[in-house]
This record gives sequence, structure tokens and C-alpha cells, in this order.
Amino acid sequence: MNEAVDRFSLFFKKDFKKKFLIFVSIPLLASAVFLVDFFLLPESSTTDSISSISIVTLPQSTGGTSVRSSRPSGYRYTTKTNLKFATSKTRIKSPEIQLTVSPIFKTVKTVSTPKKKIDIASGFSGLNQVLLILCNGSIIISILYTLLTKHITENARLNLLFSNLFLLAIWIYALILY
Repeated sequence: MNEAVDRFSLFFKKDFKKKFLIFVSIPLLASAVFLVDFFLLPESSTTDSISSISIVTLPQSTGGTSVRSSRPSGYRYTTKTNLKFATSKTRIKSPEIQLTVSPIFKTVKTVSTPKKKIDIASGFSGLNQVLLILCNGSIIISILYTLLTKHITENARLNLLFSNLFLLAIWIYALILY
């Protein structure tokens, strides 16, 4: 593992500013494409039915002991057309649902039944929204620091690399999971 970290660090050692700006601009551009897809491009509405439901559970300790139990936190749905979304504590019982979907990434934006609109906890709401803002904020601060600083020390270089890599890994994991 140390060898891989050393190789990664040595790759960025020479011509750091150029390589780092290219490294962090890729996820920044990808998130910009996601935001354009979610907010600006025309959405499509479709009627679909739910094909599978799974319960999202969170582990919790019981009364300060080492006994672990889980409590239900929400529901994860998959439709017949393979669209996926999650709700927090709201179970959809209707056989037919109306979905609003983004055109490129097929992100479910809204879900409604004939009786009411359902709040969703996936897509650009909940954890993914917080992580997108946190990661992009960190990337922008890192870019500004890199551009404004004339001499970047070894410690600052490693901190910039590994903190951005860590935040990106968490954000990618959340995008895959949710």
C-alpha cells in the first residue's frame, strides 16, 4: 500500500499545479454536467409501476451496550423500467406511480401517486446533495489555493491531494450506493 501511495505522490511532485488542476477539474466538470442534467435540461414524465422494494436499515446500539440492532430508515424502490429511487420512512402502496426523470443520467426527480406527491431521499436530495456541495466546495477552495500560492510546500501538496481524493471516494461511493 505504501508503494502505491508513494507512486501517486511522486506522479504529482513534478509540475504539481498543472497535474492537480487537471485531476480536480474532471470531477468538477462531471458534477457540472450532473447539475445541468438535473436542473436545466427538459425532464420527462412517465408512468411506471414498482417492481421491487427493499427496506433501508440503520444499525444502532441498544442502551449503551454492545448489542447492535437495526431500525428501518426508509425504502429503496426499483421500477419495471429499472429506474431507482429511495424514500425516507414513506412506503408507497400504490401500484402505479408518476415519475419525473432527468434526460441524461435518468435521475428520478419527483415521484407522485394518484393521491399525493412523495418526498424522495435519492438523486439530488439528502446525502448526495450535501456531498456534492462539500466536494465541489473543497475542490474550488483547493483550486483557488493552488492558483494563488506561489510556492506549495510538500505537506500542503500531500494534504491537497489526499483530502480531495478522500472526499471524491466518499462521494462516488454515495452515488453508487444511493
